Amino acid sequence: MDLISDTWPVLRQLTGTDRLARGRAAKSRGSKRLVPRTASADRVVKSVCPYCAVGCAQNVYVKDERVVQIEGDPDAPHSRGRLCPKGSASLQLTTGSAREQHVLYRAPYATDWQRLDLDTAMDMVAERMVRTRAEGWEWERDGARTRRCMSIAALGGATLDNEENYLIKKFLTAFGIVQIENQARVCHSSTVVGLGTSFGRGASSTLPGDLQNSDLIVLEGSNMAEAHPVAFQWVLEAKSRGATIVHIDPHYSRTSALADLFVPIRPGTDIAFLGGVINHVLQTESDFREYVVAYTNAPTIVREEFQDADVDGMFSGFDAEARTYDPTSWQYEGAFVAAAAGQRDQEGSLSRMGTGGEGQAGEDARGEPTLDPTLQHPRCVYQILKRHFERYTPEMVERVCGIPQDLFLQVCRLFIENSGRERTAAFVHGVGWTQHTIGSQYIRCASILQLLLGNMGRPGGGVMAMRGHASIQGSSDIPTLFDTLPGYIPMPHAHKAEDLETFLAGDAPRRGFWGNMSDYTVSLLKAWWGEAATAETDFCFDYLPRLTGSHSTYDTVMEQINGTVKG
Repeated sequence: MDLISDTWPVLRQLTGTDRLARGRAAKSRGSKRLVPRTASADRVVKSVCPYCAVGCAQNVYVKDERVVQIEGDPDAPHSRGRLCPKGSASLQLTTGSAREQHVLYRAPYATDWQRLDLDTAMDMVAERMVRTRAEGWEWERDGARTRRCMSIAALGGATLDNEENYLIKKFLTAFGIVQIENQARVCHSSTVVGLGTSFGRGASSTLPGDLQNSDLIVLEGSNMAEAHPVAFQWVLEAKSRGATIVHIDPHYSRTSALADLFVPIRPGTDIAFLGGVINHVLQTESDFREYVVAYTNAPTIVREEFQDADVDGMFSGFDAEARTYDPTSWQYEGAFVAAAAGQRDQEGSLSRMGTGGEGQAGEDARGEPTLDPTLQHPRCVYQILKRHFERYTPEMVERVCGIPQDLFLQVCRLFIENSGRERTAAFVHGVGWTQHTIGSQYIRCASILQLLLGNMGRPGGGVMAMRGHASIQGSSDIPTLFDTLPGYIPMPHAHKAEDLETFLAGDAPRRGFWGNMSDYTVSLLKAWWGEAATAETDFCFDYLPRLTGSHSTYDTVMEQINGTVKG
């Protein structure tokens, strides 16, 4: 037998007991000596896959201070040891020939790269930043304090971790830079607007693992099976437990193949489709009425000055010349509602509350909204919603979206049958929604539908925003974005003689999460400025640079073209 074991594998297969070559017959002297790289590693380091927003956990095996293998971490509850093909190949990021290990520098107008040592490169970066900051410094604009540098911008990074994003925001804001952005501005800013307006926070309302609790999962604007395959395991788990999976998309994909129902739709017509479902729910009174009255603004009465959208689709308060809305007529009867974080201070919330910008807003500026629990008042949000969406009939959906009426009504029935007290439905969307110019309206419509059906804040419900990078949400919370500070505290805008008290008076409501905005802001200022942040120094609030409008990715690129942004 020893003689046979050293012969060719085919001979061992034919003469031995392992006729299928699934064991000893397939082994050679070389393969006997092989051991897994994971067995010979010195230690294992926990990490996260850098590719997509699922953030699959990884075990990184290190030997002689070099990464020798990367595998899925079976202890992680969200990925359960699984990796997609990209995650499985991420060892190439550390050992591949394309991974550059040295600093490279290409001089202006040069065609070739030259290698630099790290100390030299750091000195060059520091010198350029200090010089460019001085050249582009701005103390005031139009008589208002700005205290900022407009000649430097930063981009990044949702593939960095949260701590790195926090340091970028802290350092560059202290440096006076306001043009700080990351790829979330282009990737999922539509989600932030849609969800933030609906729920007060722009983050995805649920996590992929919760989809296993859903009775209906509707994927629209997402090819989840291919774009986020490890997270898609939870969709399949829900399906194995009896959930219905619906895929609404212009093109048939692996997600469509695994769905119970595929609904083809013309690109860019999702508002008509979602509006049709909302109209069906309202017209048939299939909403979860107890939930709607208790947990939404449906009973709240809007001011008498508000006017529904006309034939041009414009609501009251539209300024055609400036192409903006004055939201004064949209306010609730007897109460003021502040705009979302990042917008509240832009035009001065005090003036919008009717205080003329002088002194602290009184209690009457916030007030108590007038409610109609019966939802019958013609100016309550429920009735306004009903009037607005009544135009989205099944006939209109068929004409605009190309979806047959019977198929459309089947989706409507699935939503209603899988929502309510005992069941929940979930929406999943991705960049198939966010990359449209009207993407925020798509997500807003989905949010309205989920609120009407009582699917928010409950297991298996919500609006699942499938992001592009593992820390795209963290880099927005921290954030590396121009218009907010960590925790969605708005960046201050350039107003004359605005101190911390005035800033908070215009922004902080009396109750709810933002009722503690003063504590959040002071805590942040203390964390950033240390012992210098005292009540006597206004907690160094004046150190924060001021905004004068939008300084997002697009605006920064235009400033680069104009020559204002040098670095």
